[in-house]
Amino acid sequence: MRKLLNTAMLLFAVLMTACTAPDTWELVSKDNNIRFVLENREEKGEANLSYSVYYKDTVAVEKSLLGLMMDNCEYGKAAQFVSASTVKDIHDAYQLKSGKKLSTADECREQTFTFRSKEGKQFNLIVRAYSDGIAFRYGFPEADGQMHTIQTEHTEFAVPVNGKAWIHPYDWNERHKPSYEQYCRNEIDIRSECGHGRGWAFPMLFNTNGVWMMITEAHLDGTYPATHIDNAGTDKAYKIRFPEIEEPIIPDAVEPVSELPWFTPWRVIIVGDNLNTIFQTQMVSHLNPASVVEDESWIKAGRASWSWWSNGGTPRDYKVQLKYVDLSAGMGWEYMLIDAGWQRMGNGGTMEDVVKYAQQKGVGVWLWYHSGAGRDNDSLPAHRLMSDPEQRRAEMKRISEIGVKGIKVDFFDTDKQRIIQLYPALLKDAADNHLLVDLHGATLPRGFERTYPNMLTTEAIRGAETLGRQERCDQAAQHNATVPFTRNVVGSMDYTPVTFSDKVRQGVPAIRKTTMGHQLALAVVFESGFQCLADKAESYLSLPEQPKQFLKDVPAAWDESCLLAGYPGDYAVVARRAGDVWYIGGISGKEEEREIEFTLPAGCTGRSFTMITDGGDKDSFGYMPVENMDGTVKVKVLPNGGFAGIIR
Repeated sequence: MRKLLNTAMLLFAVLMTACTAPDTWELVSKDNNIRFVLENREEKGEANLSYSVYYKDTVAVEKSLLGLMMDNCEYGKAAQFVSASTVKDIHDAYQLKSGKKLSTADECREQTFTFRSKEGKQFNLIVRAYSDGIAFRYGFPEADGQMHTIQTEHTEFAVPVNGKAWIHPYDWNERHKPSYEQYCRNEIDIRSECGHGRGWAFPMLFNTNGVWMMITEAHLDGTYPATHIDNAGTDKAYKIRFPEIEEPIIPDAVEPVSELPWFTPWRVIIVGDNLNTIFQTQMVSHLNPASVVEDESWIKAGRASWSWWSNGGTPRDYKVQLKYVDLSAGMGWEYMLIDAGWQRMGNGGTMEDVVKYAQQKGVGVWLWYHSGAGRDNDSLPAHRLMSDPEQRRAEMKRISEIGVKGIKVDFFDTDKQRIIQLYPALLKDAADNHLLVDLHGATLPRGFERTYPNMLTTEAIRGAETLGRQERCDQAAQHNATVPFTRNVVGSMDYTPVTFSDKVRQGVPAIRKTTMGHQLALAVVFESGFQCLADKAESYLSLPEQPKQFLKDVPAAWDESCLLAGYPGDYAVVARRAGDVWYIGGISGKEEEREIEFTLPAGCTGRSFTMITDGGDKDSFGYMPVENMDGTVKVKVLPNGGFAGIIR
């Protein structure tokens, strides 16, 4: 009898265990290196969704809170497990028109976990595991015909503190606008606070527990604002933060509002054991929808000349603009850009006349526009063109028909949802009119280039425009040696590089502290599908023959890119391939003479070439033959120096 009772109790225990919902799940990448652990365990009498991320056996992200509050109801706290989908293998090969690698593939494993809130409402957590990281987002797939508001997102990133961080503060200048133009805080303590009370900007780079990791955001479809980060999480963990209510360009609230179905942006964690994994990642692009442009044959990356940097008033001068058309034609650059003020062009012709002249020279013209953000009642019609749908389409149709190739749209000035909605609307209308786009004064790239491949670049960087102040010239080398590991990882970067001159501001020149070799190398080190080379025509035309030929040859889109050596803020050596030709660029961020050593890509071994280096001083070039029998190269550089070369 006792044996029967024991057997019955054991069977009951087994049945109860089988009926109990699991509280832990794992999703592992195809190469088994990346592991996402999801938990729904009871703590202090209440179950809370949380996650952690592992790289091999190393903790990359410690246990971190998940969830959000929508319509004042919690989704994630006291959640009940409903189901987990089967793991789906994704392999989606696609082509980009610009970027670090044109032929690429979204390859990962995806799993959807469904939970029920305390009020009985279902929601999803969609997770993807890549060979170089993890991405997840929340989903509310059931339509109900109502508008909903998310009051807060609880998502945390509990990065282990035994390491260092490289993060750009969320902009907060005198205009109270996020332009992503702050200097990076290099090698700061992980989970340290920013100081101005408004948090940090994506992307965030970490070296922790022996791994390199980047955290950022992907896929903005207009149903959510662009977000940033503060230290409001558990034990100062990083936590999602909505835009600042004080961002004055529009008075809108900061909370996201949408109908269902609704999917939040992807939270992206890129991780690997070396910096090249971070440098090469294309996860941000992968996490966006496929291209909506059927015919992409007209979309071409390219280089451009530009008169504004050296003399801001010249867009109004017809004859000066012809000079820059001639510069592009002579250098073999595909485009030239006419910046703000072209509507009032004089001195012999109009913008339309410049376009006609450029067409004869085989050069495409781009035009500058204000985004219209916050200019609903502006007395200048030109400031409202891009924000009003009817006026925007009419203007795009007009300039496309006369032969304009692209538009540089500036001053978006906020991360609030209404202005985020302007990006896809503008990009779609531009694509319909065969116009390329540079999003200047814009939010950080979140992967628009996959869905709208006519978007060739975005600013979101303290670029060469700011070099009219001496203190910024003094910091330029370290800044330049940082952003290849931070800002430029997540998308093309409209820095407007390769400036050999001293920029003059209000009659006073700011003295360039980087060398000529450093500036030449930026054409390779910095990736941008619209590479706007900012110096005056005379600077390029007076270059020695080899550097000038380098700028004639170097393209703006790449078949392959890799980091050969470097450390954020210290130095960077980058190799990029177009066809069978490799381009090398190296820069130092230190004010000291040094020797930089690196190994060339495998396909370059045995090829001889000449490296263009620093000369006897910062204002001259040197030349170093490289026999390259074993692939190892050593280059001596001056303080803030650099070098560049082409391997055919």
